[in-house]
Amino acid sequence: MPSPVKEIALRLESECDIVNTQSLLSIIRPNWPKEKLCFKVFNEGISNTLFAIYLDTPLTPDNTVLVRIFGYQTELYIDRDREALYMWILNQFGFTSQVFAKFTNGICYGYIPGFTPSCEMLTKPQYFKMVAEKLAALHCLPVSEFAKKHFSGTELVPDTKPCVMHYLTKFIGLLPECFSSKLSMNCAGDGSVMADCQLNYLSKEYLEGEVKFLRKLLSNAKSPVAFCHNDLLFGNIVFSPNEDSVHFIDFEYCGYNHVCYDIANHFCEYAGMSNPDYSKIPSNEMQREWVRVYLSAYQRLCTKHTTKTSESHANKVCINAAEVDKWLEEIRHFTLVRIPFYYPHPYSGVQVVLCETVKTYYLGWTLRANQSACKIQDFHLPTMRIFCAILGFPSLLGNLGHGSSLQVENRL
Repeated sequence: MPSPVKEIALRLESECDIVNTQSLLSIIRPNWPKEKLCFKVFNEGISNTLFAIYLDTPLTPDNTVLVRIFGYQTELYIDRDREALYMWILNQFGFTSQVFAKFTNGICYGYIPGFTPSCEMLTKPQYFKMVAEKLAALHCLPVSEFAKKHFSGTELVPDTKPCVMHYLTKFIGLLPECFSSKLSMNCAGDGSVMADCQLNYLSKEYLEGEVKFLRKLLSNAKSPVAFCHNDLLFGNIVFSPNEDSVHFIDFEYCGYNHVCYDIANHFCEYAGMSNPDYSKIPSNEMQREWVRVYLSAYQRLCTKHTTKTSESHANKVCINAAEVDKWLEEIRHFTLVRIPFYYPHPYSGVQVVLCETVKTYYLGWTLRANQSACKIQDFHLPTMRIFCAILGFPSLLGNLGHGSSLQVENRL
């Protein structure tokens, strides 16, 4: 069965490829005069190229089309057809903008006016509560049930098994056996980057062992498995101009996961990307309030859906201090997946190393890959024990073995 998303056999070389961009727009917006088209490039992207085509300012959903050109070889680990399908399904629920078409190396979709928040903004209750409620709303959407109803018996029905460990295994599997040697060669002459990086920690065998450890640690996860964003960094959150609503964008990594991973991933984003400061991760008090708001919204919103899965999830939620503690404990477990492998963002850690080994064309990636290699090495198990102590994860210390006697401040 064909995808409901229009597919156009056309390739854009860059945002400067005016001829092919006009050809693309003539298909999805045939009434827009070519001589009146304006372009705006957004520079916040890390791997993809995003730009807007519009007729007039200010930009509105009616006069603007967004075009995203996929990053080089990101299709190795991102199912772009699945991404387009999920965006289409989410639009049916009113959760995302309209998907106009998918072309050979990108996708076109609607514009959502607004702005992305700062870390400081999302420490304020009136804003982080909106994000918590919106994430609960996403987790309550019966995406799988919708797909089964409309695409039963086809490959379009999504896999509802948790995907985070699958992604980690896939990333590591794509790494060549000699990737650590290649990284070392790429930074020859830059001793400042690799001086402290012990490459014996950077073999595929070592990384596979870490995944095995984490898989065992998370085998008893209790939080519901639901449709998750999986990449809720601040740049993927858009507040409306008058700040009365919030939207999520960029569903590249979306899929089914334990919802606590989605929350843990978001909390880690507070640390920042270029030079992460983990003291900015939400305090224990803020996390408790965030989770309380999330659970309240989750219980309320899931009961609106009549599917057995959603109802069973909603019935399990009992909002009291003990329940919040249980959720925080599992969120902290999933933080151990997020930090060493996605440091400090899904395009760092193992993924940046992967992008370098497949020869991406971004000039800064070699340096970032080597820095990320150092960070992966930094989080081998002895250091993870210290990390657990810093973040106040006492129950995890036992799972990680005997920890350091170092006395550190409990920042949560």
